[in-house]
Amino acid sequence: MRAKRTPGPAVLLLGILLCCLSCGRETKVDGALSDGAGGEAEAPAIPAADSLEMDILIAYIQGHFDDIHDVTMRYHHKDHTINGRVVIEMTWEGGALEFAEVVANETGDEDLPGSMIEKIRGWNIEGLDGPVQVAVPFKVQLAGLDDPEFPNTALLTGEVVNADGRPLKEAMILIRPEVAGQVYRAETNREGIFVRTLIPPGTWNVECSLSGYGTVTKPGVKLSAGGHEREKFVLEKK
Repeated sequence: MRAKRTPGPAVLLLGILLCCLSCGRETKVDGALSDGAGGEAEAPAIPAADSLEMDILIAYIQGHFDDIHDVTMRYHHKDHTINGRVVIEMTWEGGALEFAEVVANETGDEDLPGSMIEKIRGWNIEGLDGPVQVAVPFKVQLAGLDDPEFPNTALLTGEVVNADGRPLKEAMILIRPEVAGQVYRAETNREGIFVRTLIPPGTWNVECSLSGYGTVTKPGVKLSAGGHEREKFVLEKK
């Protein structure tokens, strides 16, 4: 049930771009932030807002991009064509999300915006007291989608869990050719999901490893041009 809208200052519009990197993650705000493959995000250069509370909200959103990125990774694993703009209007009061409404969804998936809001609803922002209203347009796009070679390459996504079915983060995925050649890498996020784009078509040996766990290799994984292959790894503790 949606909370009642609380009157507040004029809506601030923030532009946020969330992408799944071929081998990890990338998050950008107005083109100002790019953490690269597997790097740690840095605070983007967004002009200061007119109020201290808006500054606090912006800083918190900047520092918690990975929460939303985890959601987009999950949906890219399910269907890599989940791309487009999602605009969510939010009102915050007492550090909690008081109201949230999806005002635009161009991804073609009805569940994605709700999952994003569910993740945001778990935030508790210290110092954010009075009502603050903001509209945030998230642009969700799979990294490499605009590459001219994308249609001629393959996409490999997957999940890694332990014997109890719990997701394992920071598991390393090595995608090795059957003959000598380039090795492609990926790493799981906090939900145990990995995404790797722009892999040449062919037959590959996919290896999954994590410190403290045994290594699992799946030989003969066939990847086709324009295809999306999904794998699941279950790692046993050593």
